[in-house]
Amino acid sequence: MLPYAPWVVWALPLIGSLGVPVAAAVNEKVRNFFAVLIGFVTAAFALSMIPDVYYGYVGNLQVIWIPVLNLRAGVLVDSLSVLMANIAAGIGALILLYSLGYMAHEEGLTRYYFFMLFFIGGMIGLVMADNFLQLYIFWEIVGLCSYALIGFWYKRDKAAKAGMKAFVVTRAGDVALLIGILILFQQTGTFNFLEISRILETGKIGFSLLTMILLSIFGGAIGKSAQVPLHVWLPDAMEGPTTVSALIHAATMVKAGIYLVARTSFTLVPFEHIPAVYIQNWYVSVAYIGAITAFLAATMALVSVDIKRVLAFSTISQLGYIMTSLGLGTATGWFAGQFHVLSHALFKALLFLCAGAVMHAVETTDMRLMGGLRRDMPITFTTAIIGALALSGIPPLNGFWSKDLIFAAAYAINAYPLLAILIVTAALTFAYSLRWIFLVFLGEKSDHAKTIHVHEAPAVMTIPLMILALLTCVSGFFESSFGHFMGVHGEAGIEVIPVILSFIALIVGGVPAYLVYYRHLISPEVFRRGFLGKAVFTFISEGYYFDRVYYAVFVNGLYRSCMALLDYVELKIIDGLNYYIAVMAKFVSQGFRPSHTGILSYNMSAILIGLVALVVLLFLI
Repeated sequence: MLPYAPWVVWALPLIGSLGVPVAAAVNEKVRNFFAVLIGFVTAAFALSMIPDVYYGYVGNLQVIWIPVLNLRAGVLVDSLSVLMANIAAGIGALILLYSLGYMAHEEGLTRYYFFMLFFIGGMIGLVMADNFLQLYIFWEIVGLCSYALIGFWYKRDKAAKAGMKAFVVTRAGDVALLIGILILFQQTGTFNFLEISRILETGKIGFSLLTMILLSIFGGAIGKSAQVPLHVWLPDAMEGPTTVSALIHAATMVKAGIYLVARTSFTLVPFEHIPAVYIQNWYVSVAYIGAITAFLAATMALVSVDIKRVLAFSTISQLGYIMTSLGLGTATGWFAGQFHVLSHALFKALLFLCAGAVMHAVETTDMRLMGGLRRDMPITFTTAIIGALALSGIPPLNGFWSKDLIFAAAYAINAYPLLAILIVTAALTFAYSLRWIFLVFLGEKSDHAKTIHVHEAPAVMTIPLMILALLTCVSGFFESSFGHFMGVHGEAGIEVIPVILSFIALIVGGVPAYLVYYRHLISPEVFRRGFLGKAVFTFISEGYYFDRVYYAVFVNGLYRSCMALLDYVELKIIDGLNYYIAVMAKFVSQGFRPSHTGILSYNMSAILIGLVALVVLLFLI
């Protein structure tokens, strides 16, 4: 491990972000090189922690933070924190390299690189924190950076609104998380994960209260990881640069919620000390919200025509897979979830960067205006195929191993309803993945694609694609080593029946997609015919009306409530009060008017009587 690596790995990008404006003062090339250099040095420090943790090192390093309050800042070095730190740092570095080509002609790049490094540092700080207070500070930093980067093109109305939407929607989850943290602190007197775990082992907190606390904390994960019903911000977040989308989906923000749930079940309520049966309601909530999210998002991906929104819905769906795995309440499920976190990070970063290369070439996000790009973009096409097949769980790519481990974990505890939902979702996943490939790269070029000069992305963009594609191909074969690294021995394994069900799902999802979007033997309109077909298609296309309901209830409803309050308070109370003051003043003046006779002697007598009354009053007091 490099010296002070657990501290440097998150402090370096945060401090480095402050150096971006300084480097920009020299020239743009120095600024760009500086940002990428910081990214790769951060990745090197993250990688240096892997060997120590692999051989069993676990450390809780602390320094005095606020002496008066006896607060300590600390880092927790274990398999979970180091895994997440490497995902954020490694993929973040590749995305920064890719940005040299993708963002080359954009304005505001000093702001862009500042927030990208700050984002990476915030995420690493979040996963390395050893206490809830520190975690929450970095949690908010991640939220701030996502708002700034999603709305990077703030002059575009959609981008500005998307950034604000992400910020506002995730606030709901953040409030729930904060409430859970504060109640936990009130009960235990500490924010430190390890100390809380030791206190919980004693049974100081009843399981009913503990379940409520865990559900409140899970609310934060629902918001950050875009789970139903707080998933609506993530598809709109595609208004930001594709590099930002890749970072959010693969390495940072949406993984924060997953990490929070994983840390909770790994450290706070570990299986060996607090059996899942005692906090069953929490595990059931995590599992079923994940499964429902996985299914609903997969159906939405199947009807979207935007190249990035399809990937956004697929992220929501895959995060649902991981949540379901974590909610199984077993060591095997936990391990499968973390293995899928790694797999998803690799193939999702790859897919988003491939989408960025395509958009860079064809200048549109509408897949219907693409087609036939494989000839002009062979590297992008090949790597996109690898990413899409990994997403679908095709062997021997990494998605197959991690996804089927989730199936096996569910099968092992007879969680058949969950397994059924995930199997159906797997069929939908293969269908929309093939549709994505067929519409973008295969078939004939659209009229739009024929009018422009389509070209392969420059080397600075294709090199990250090839690295990610290689890792996607080989990482699945390191399941045993990954299990040793994560501390799971002899727990995980592929089961025959789930594998068979998985292959059946691939056939069920793949054959229709092949016939509809490649061979064109069946028109997509077939599925939209009739009253029922149109109704279902519209229902899914509208995102199950989550957005419309939220706008009707919270946005428009809140606006109408505010206007009604304004009308009542401003017009009736405040303006009415002014009116009644004037009326009362007039009434009082009319009462005193007869006393003003205009005769000087009367006036002087009244003044004298008033003075005498005041003097007497003063003496009485």
